[in-house]
Amino acid sequence: MSVTQNDPATIFLGGERTQINDRAVSEAVKPGHLVELFNAAGVHRFRKHATAGGDTARLVATDASMLNKGVDDAYAANDLVEVSAGRGGSTFWMRLNSGETIVAGNKLESAGDGTLRILASGTALFSALESKTTLAETMIRVEVV
Repeated sequence: MSVTQNDPATIFLGGERTQINDRAVSEAVKPGHLVELFNAAGVHRFRKHATAGGDTARLVATDASMLNKGVDDAYAANDLVEVSAGRGGSTFWMRLNSGETIVAGNKLESAGDGTLRILASGTALFSALESKTTLAETMIRVEVV
C-alpha cells in the first residue's frame, strides 16, 4: 500500500531560519522563489535571484500567512515581502525550473530566474528531498546545504 504525500501548503518546512520582512520586492515574486537583496538606486530591495549557477545567501520568499495569503499568491512589485534566510539543514518547498529531472539527493543550483535546477557547474545551494520530473515550473521539497 502506498502513502500519498500531499503538498505542504507552506514554504518553510522546518529547521532554523531568520525571517526578514522589512523590504519590498522590485518585481513580481512568488512564494518559493530564491531571492536576492540588491541596491536599486540607493534603495535595498529583493528580486528573484538573477545569476544562474551563482553563489548566494539561501533567501527564500515565503507565503504571507499573516495576510492570509498562500503559496500561490504572488507578491506584486513594491509589496513588502516575507523572506526566510535558511541555515544548513533547513527545509523549504521551492520552485523548480521546467524541463528538469531530479532524483532525491541531487544538488540544486539557481536557474537565474528565481527557480532551481540540477547542479551543472555552479554552486550547490540546496539538496532535493524528493524526485521530480517537470514539464513546467513546479514545487519541490529541498534542504539547505
